Amino acid sequence: MASPDFRTEDAELTRLLRREGPMNLPRAIEVMDACELEGLVLGDPLNVFHALGYWPQIARTKAGQPPTSFALLSRRPGAAPGFVTTRFIFYYTWADGRFERELETWLYSDAGDDGDASPGPESDLFPDRGVVPLSEIERRRRTTIDAVPGDRRSLRDAGAALVKAMRGLGLWHGRIGFDHPVVAAVCAHHGHPGSLVPADNILRRIRMIKSPLEIRLMQRASAANVEAVHAVAQSLRAGAEYQDLRRVYEVEVSRRGNRTVFLTLDRVSSELSEGTIRDGQALFIDGVSHFRNYHGDYARTVFVGEPAGAARLAAAAMAAGWNAVRERLRPGLRYSELTKIGRDAVRAAGYDSVIGFGPHSVGLMHTDEPGEEAGGFYRKADLVLQENMILSVDCPVMETGFGGSAHMEDLMLITADGAVPIHALAEPVIIL
Repeated sequence: MASPDFRTEDAELTRLLRREGPMNLPRAIEVMDACELEGLVLGDPLNVFHALGYWPQIARTKAGQPPTSFALLSRRPGAAPGFVTTRFIFYYTWADGRFERELETWLYSDAGDDGDASPGPESDLFPDRGVVPLSEIERRRRTTIDAVPGDRRSLRDAGAALVKAMRGLGLWHGRIGFDHPVVAAVCAHHGHPGSLVPADNILRRIRMIKSPLEIRLMQRASAANVEAVHAVAQSLRAGAEYQDLRRVYEVEVSRRGNRTVFLTLDRVSSELSEGTIRDGQALFIDGVSHFRNYHGDYARTVFVGEPAGAARLAAAAMAAGWNAVRERLRPGLRYSELTKIGRDAVRAAGYDSVIGFGPHSVGLMHTDEPGEEAGGFYRKADLVLQENMILSVDCPVMETGFGGSAHMEDLMLITADGAVPIHALAEPVIIL
C-alpha cells in the first residue's frame, strides 16, 4: 500500500488547531447544562488539550506531577476560554504555537522564570540586551506575552492565578466541574463559595461526540495507522521475531507522523514477550497509534502460508459478523444490540465460532466513553449510538485450539442515518 504525503493535510490541521480547540463546544455546553454546571476547570493535560488545542509541555516530562497549566470553560455561549499557566511556559512554549483564538489568560511566576527564585511582578522575563535585533522567535514571544494585561501577567502562584481566573470568568460562586485534586485544594484553601463536582465522566460524555475538527484529526490518525498495520503485515515471514515486528510498526507509524501506543500480535500485547512467526500461522495484528493525540485503532488477520482449516472458518465467521454489524450501525442502537446483531449473524451463516463483538468509542483515548459508576470504578455502560460518535467494534475470535488467532476492527463514524468508515476498508484477511 503506497503511503500518501500527509504534509498538506497536516499543515491545514495545524492551522485549524491554532484557531480553535478540538472540543465540540455545543456538545460541551449541552452536557454542562444537563449537569447544572456553570463551567469546567481542567488541569489534566488531555483535557487542557481538548479545550485549547495545547498539550502542556511540562506534563510530558513530569508524568503524575500536579498540573501547572489549566483550561477554564464557561457554560455561557460565546464566552472565551480561560488559560492559566506560568509566565515561563507561556513565553517559552505557548507563544511558539502561534495561536490565533480569543483567550482570557492569567500568568503566574515560578522558579522556572529565572531558574532560581520567583521574580517580582516588575521584573522582566528574558530582558532584551539590545546588542543585536531580536530574532523572529524572540519577537513573537515578546509580543505574545506583552498582549496579556499587566495585572494578569505576574500573579504570585498558581493558586492565586486560578482563583483570579475563576472570578474573571464568573465561575467562582457557581457549581463547577473539575478534573484534578489540585483544583479542589485551591478552591478549599481560598474559601470557594460554590460547589465542586468531579468531572471525569462528564468530560467523557463531551468527548464521545466529535466536532468537525476532531473527525478530521481522527481520519488523519486512522489513515496513517491503517497503512502502518498493513506494512507490518507485509513484513511477516516465517522466522520473524515479534520484537522486530513491533519495531517495524513503530518505524512505519513514525514515518507517517503518528506516535505508537501499542501493537498486539497474535493476542500478545506485552512488550516483554518473545515469539516467532511460523509457517502456516494464522494471527492478527491490532495497532493503535495517535496523531495530535487522536487515536487510530485497526486490526486485520494474516495467514502466513496455509493455515488450519478451523482458522479459515473462524476468520470467515468473524467477517460475517462484522459485516452484519457494520451494515446496521445507526443512531439509536445500543451497544448490547450490536453484540446481538453480530452473534445472530454468525449463527445465521452456519458458523459455531465464538466471536466477541465489543463496541467502544475512540478518540483522545483508545476507549473514550463514559461508564457507569460502580463503587469508585467504572463498568461498561450500555451506551446509545449518537451522530458524530466514532466507534470501533472489536471482533476477536474468543477461542483457542483452532490454529492461531483472528480479529478485525475498523473505525466507523456514526452519521444521521447510518455509519461510514473513516479510513479505507480492506479485506478481513491478508494472505501472504
